[in-house]
This record gives sequence, structure tokens and C-alpha cells, in this order.
Amino acid sequence: MITTAGGVRANEDRVGHRGTLGWVIDGATDLYDDAALPAGSDVQWLVDTVGERLTEAGADAYRDDPADLLDSVAAEVAQRQARLGFPDDRVPPACSIALCVDQGARFAISRVGDATAAVSGRKPLVLATGYFDRREAAAVGSGETKAQRVAAAMHERRLHTMTSGDIESVFSGHPRRVLRPHGMVGAWADTDHVLLCTDGFARLVTDYRLYPGWPEVVTDACERGLPFLEKLIRDVEADVGTVSGRFKRADDVAAILITRD
Repeated sequence: MITTAGGVRANEDRVGHRGTLGWVIDGATDLYDDAALPAGSDVQWLVDTVGERLTEAGADAYRDDPADLLDSVAAEVAQRQARLGFPDDRVPPACSIALCVDQGARFAISRVGDATAAVSGRKPLVLATGYFDRREAAAVGSGETKAQRVAAAMHERRLHTMTSGDIESVFSGHPRRVLRPHGMVGAWADTDHVLLCTDGFARLVTDYRLYPGWPEVVTDACERGLPFLEKLIRDVEADVGTVSGRFKRADDVAAILITRD
């Protein structure tokens, strides 16, 4: 597994595995310059809190529906934020998550937000979305320049993905959150590898088109390793300078390759 920062700011992606669980977490860029939660930023508090809770669940050999686990973790995040006095008028931090649960002969995956899961084997499958990329490209292409209007639009988009019940959502502890996880179940007997990654890693396919598809990414992840793929991403970002349709030139990266023993 691997996770690296996309710039000088602290890495807001997380990756982990414990017991029956493997996951990646992609922190959404904070909307505020200050932190209301006890960490370097609100989103750092969120991704660390979620990672801590998933570690505990994996150590306890959680084998049920990953979507149910994400829902219970979101409820716990909301309770912790309330106990810490998180302001009611402030948009809470958000993240994307891809979570794989080993259920014995089978495995289950849930994705919330723009994380990706790619399964290789006799029944290959990709669990991904272009929803957030399209929204970001539209926002970048709007040409908005006034700081206050830009900030207001970002708040509106974030609240929409937290609370609207649209076809996609982001993970958060918002009191009116509506999670829309997307999932799949597979048999280990049909599966060689499960790759979970954040959208910064997914740029190998989506933005930079270094690979024609996810089967080729998984093959190279197995043969050359995740650090090799991360270097390909950083080399492109160093050469291109600016990626059109994106707010950030380079993004944080997190990925984990899971193999059934």
C-alpha cells in the first residue's frame, strides 16, 4: 500500500488494513483556513478518526455489509463532532472512502465519493464514478474569480454532496447527511486482486491516460509495485504543470492492493 502528498500541504489521504478490512480514504479539501477540530485541519481530524474506527472494526473481525459499517462510523463522527463543539453554521469536513470487507469465501466492497475499486480475476469489475470529475471540471470552467462567490459556490457544492440524496455523495458527519454508497460482492475463488485507490491515483487512467484501463493498472501494480505507479503520476504532474479541469495541479495519492491468501 502507498500514500503520498500531492504538494507542500499535509497529506489528507489515508490507506490501511487490519484484520478483515482494507481501505483508502481521500480527504476533501477544507473550506476554511482555520481548524475547529483538534488537528492540523478539520479534514485531517476526519480521515484520522475514520481510519482509527476502521482499524478497530477490522481488528474485531467485522464481516458484515461495508455500507452498514460506513453508516455507523458516520454516526459516530457526528457524535464526536458535537461533543467537540463543532459550530452549527460551519460545513463539516468530508472525504471519499473505498472499503473492502473479507467475509470468508466472499468479499464486499463499498465506495462513497470518488474513490475507485478495481477487481481482477475471472470476473473483473470496476467500481468508480465520473460524477465528481464532471462537477469539478464545470466549476473550473465557469471562470468565476470573485473570492466570495467562489467560496459560496464551493460551500453549496459540498453541502449538496453531503445532504441532497443525489446519485453520489461524500462521507461526513453532517447532521443531515445522506450517504449513497455503491457496492459489489465477489467470490475470492474468482478473484486475483482487489485494488482500492483515491482519485489522485486514478489519474493514471482518468486524466493522464497512462493506461488504457484498470486491468493494465492492476497488472503493473502486481509486477512493478504501487511506488512505480505513483512515480508515473508525479512525473506527469512535474512535466505538465497544470491539469485542465482540476482545482489542484497535483493531488494526494493513496492505494492498496489486496490479495486473498
